[in-house]
Amino acid sequence: MQNGVSPLAFATLPALLLHATSRYSLANALNYPDGGRWIPLSHAELRSTVEHLCLGLREEGVKPGDRIGLIAPSSPLWVAVDMAIQCAGAVTVPLFKRISVESFTHEVKDSGMRWLFVGNPNEMPMAFEHARDKTTLVTFWYSGRHELFDRMMDRGREKSLREPGLFESLCRQVVPSDLATIIYTSGSMGPPKGVELTQDNIISQVCATTRVFPPAGGKDICLSVLPPEHIFERMSLCFYIASGIPVYFVDDPKRVADYMREIRPTIMTVVPRILEKVAAGMQRAAQETPGAKGVVARAAVARARKKPPEAAPGLRDRLFDRLVYARMRAALGGSFRHIISGASRLFPEVAVFLINVGVPIYEGYGLTEASPVIAANSPGRRKVGTVGQAFPEVEIRIAADGEILARGPNVMRGYHDNPAATADAVDAEGWLHTGDLGSLDSAGYLTVTGRKKELFKKSTGEYVPPGPIEDALARIPFVDSAMTVADNRAYVVALLFPDPQKLAAFKKSVGLATLSDAEFLKSDFLRLFTQDQINALNAHLHHTERVERFVILDHPAGIETGELTPTLKIRRFAVEQKYADTIEEMYRSIGGWK
Repeated sequence: MQNGVSPLAFATLPALLLHATSRYSLANALNYPDGGRWIPLSHAELRSTVEHLCLGLREEGVKPGDRIGLIAPSSPLWVAVDMAIQCAGAVTVPLFKRISVESFTHEVKDSGMRWLFVGNPNEMPMAFEHARDKTTLVTFWYSGRHELFDRMMDRGREKSLREPGLFESLCRQVVPSDLATIIYTSGSMGPPKGVELTQDNIISQVCATTRVFPPAGGKDICLSVLPPEHIFERMSLCFYIASGIPVYFVDDPKRVADYMREIRPTIMTVVPRILEKVAAGMQRAAQETPGAKGVVARAAVARARKKPPEAAPGLRDRLFDRLVYARMRAALGGSFRHIISGASRLFPEVAVFLINVGVPIYEGYGLTEASPVIAANSPGRRKVGTVGQAFPEVEIRIAADGEILARGPNVMRGYHDNPAATADAVDAEGWLHTGDLGSLDSAGYLTVTGRKKELFKKSTGEYVPPGPIEDALARIPFVDSAMTVADNRAYVVALLFPDPQKLAAFKKSVGLATLSDAEFLKSDFLRLFTQDQINALNAHLHHTERVERFVILDHPAGIETGELTPTLKIRRFAVEQKYADTIEEMYRSIGGWK
């Protein structure tokens, strides 16, 4: 395999670590920002940190198969702790930093974790408030004294000196079928379920990624912007480490643009929301550019929004590239080879615009239960509007009812202590029932069309797919996200969550910038404007799908407030519970809904 890692080079995460730290010797393998400088962790330091902590864990009584929680900011230390847990033969249970108390306590209890590593403890009060009586807390970070962590490191260092071959022996004892991690689903449709992924599940994806996105022979640099507790980023980090690609971690989402210009990354994994903001920022800058340059910039934007991305560039496109698009790419560092988008749907118009600007966007599809990738677009094999072709070693089939099924070495072992849910998700032939609806074209490109379980059945017996309606509502100028309600109801109603940044720009564009956000959200102007937008949408919908009522809420959907999962999906059941009175009032205003 050219410029890649042989599928036979390693079969477990501990073997991946040994492979990488013996093959590469970068001084900046993993990097964390601190006060305007980067704190590097070399391959040698990564190896020694993992070794000492692994042996320290064993000295403290950790046994193979023990569940160990990990909640910390994205950083080299997150990776080191995770790898140490793996090398000790234990099971990592990553927890999202922004999570509801109910989900946190459920995951601690359900997983049966004995230990919980808490990074930068000042930012993690939930761990101390809700886990201390159930687990042993181990705090760690770059600064301060962390007694138990420091003791583990000291004991592991001493053990390494006494038995220098013990660490590698422990690594070799981990086999592909061993459980590597329990990752809790985001709980968009109910309480989180613990997805059990084996060593082989994750390693199969690392090797497949190397085939689809081969490294550039020592020239790649990664900017890590997603939380590593998300399997998409965690698997990607394993790929970067295995490939010798230096990783720079983002500590503040507001600094992403600054870090892009500073680091000039070549590869990055993102969620669609990041790309939407990038595209909106580029277009907003063009609108605000004065004079002749502004005229050219706006013409270039208009061209990028409508040109078929597969069409060869003409003279006008090359001129726009030199005068406008090159500056736009420079604002992102100017060196990207791959930006891989996953976790939720990317609007085709966003992808078309960015690809035409010269930003190499590749959309993929997967879920935690698939470790996570099922399909992906890739260099030379990209079809906008689809999520690409099957990932290596993954089979895709469309069931008779339109559900996407997947099978391969990446499919989970099952849900933790939940055999009934496992049987529902993975059938006797090994097919994972994704719960998503889709289609495959003649070239094998997969299109995701909606959620099977989110197909509302109205009280009239008619079915309504909420996804397309909510996507359209989210395009209203001030809206961040939308959720429709229709299950067992006679009508469709909608909750609209505002985006503060969009709201400010929209107020300015309509000459109402002097109003506060609260005043504007309650204004007759905004209500009438939104009704006009929804009327226009309804004109293109079947009469059974039309939005009959809407409410504009006074805040964006949030993770801490319970409306969003950590992967930024709407938690339908939670939102319906939280806004039950508001929803019922909408139905009462229609004049009967039973």
